Amino acid sequence: MAEEGFRRLPDDVFVQILMLLPTSSRRRFRLVCKRWRDMINERTPERQVGTNVLAFIRQQRSCSRALVFDNKDWLRRHAWMYPCSHERSKIDMVGTCNGLLCLHEIMASSNGGSFFSAITVTNPITGETLALPPAPRSWEWEQVRSPGKYSFGYHPTTGRYKVVHIPCGRRQAVYALQVFTLGDTAWREVPVDTWPGATYNRLYEPISVDGRTYWLDAFSHRVMELDLEDERVTSFAAPPAACPGLIPEDAGWKLTNVRGRLGVVVATATGRVEVWVLDGGGAQPQWSRRYDDIVGVEPVAPRTSGYWVAAPQLTHGGYILRALRNWVPDHVWGFRRWGRRRLHRHKVGDLTGGGQLRAVKEPELVMLMSEEESNGDLKTFAYVETLEPVPSIHG
Repeated sequence: MAEEGFRRLPDDVFVQILMLLPTSSRRRFRLVCKRWRDMINERTPERQVGTNVLAFIRQQRSCSRALVFDNKDWLRRHAWMYPCSHERSKIDMVGTCNGLLCLHEIMASSNGGSFFSAITVTNPITGETLALPPAPRSWEWEQVRSPGKYSFGYHPTTGRYKVVHIPCGRRQAVYALQVFTLGDTAWREVPVDTWPGATYNRLYEPISVDGRTYWLDAFSHRVMELDLEDERVTSFAAPPAACPGLIPEDAGWKLTNVRGRLGVVVATATGRVEVWVLDGGGAQPQWSRRYDDIVGVEPVAPRTSGYWVAAPQLTHGGYILRALRNWVPDHVWGFRRWGRRRLHRHKVGDLTGGGQLRAVKEPELVMLMSEEESNGDLKTFAYVETLEPVPSIHG
């Protein structure tokens, strides 16, 4: 009866009612019927809510931490602790979507064999947590030893959240993906039938951006793409600057999120950085070089410190996020160990048509975070507070 009543409402009145609802409710109402989905997509665009920076510090055999910094004054607003359930396990963050966090706890066995792996999705504001069932696993030696790769994504049209699992296959081959849609009860297998076949690179993490999940193939030549709406897998060429043989030996690169689009960042030990951004998408994706020659104020000596751009969230507004950790001498044991973890923001300009950087008023590094001595990895994410409930497995 209620649905029949809404059908009789004029479109303008219906839109006004929808606009009074929070964004999280409108996302769920997309699933009611085609008319509701089309009306919400076309007439009620999501409000542009300022996102904050979330820094996640992964600790082995200890509590991992999520620290949230305000997007206006850059002060710390939240600090959440995620303790490990076992002394040999570690908790990593897979990703964030609309205020929901996806966490992965993993523990390798003492002999390097089978492992424990658990995925949870949580809303730290409401305290709701959903534990996903374990992803199916074969008895191939590669899958016994490794949990594979995970990514957490959201498709703005369907309003659905999905956890994507890339199983660890022989010779890094990918024959099928495993996908868990929040609200469902089980993982589904998604065949991968792209020609000439799909692989993955164990050294690089996948990333979900704008309704798609991306990962790098085994040879770093191509980027694989899973569309989270139709779950079709395609691939396209990686940017030339990231291909083996075309980058310096001391360089490394990562898949990143650059203002809501897929980015590839190539960084050297001296602090030089190139950032390439995917344009177009669809059948004919193209790469454009967005930033170049991003160098810190002080030179970085590779032997004494490590210098990285932050990932997977590379940008925040007009800033590049940069991570730093340095070696400190241990006078008791006589060796060096990792020191403080630091997070900086760096104001940069886009490249002009001639390939030169536009001038900026604030070129210096500004420190956002300086944590106590830690051997944990640092990741950065975009985060926005929400009261959106975590979709239930039974709902």
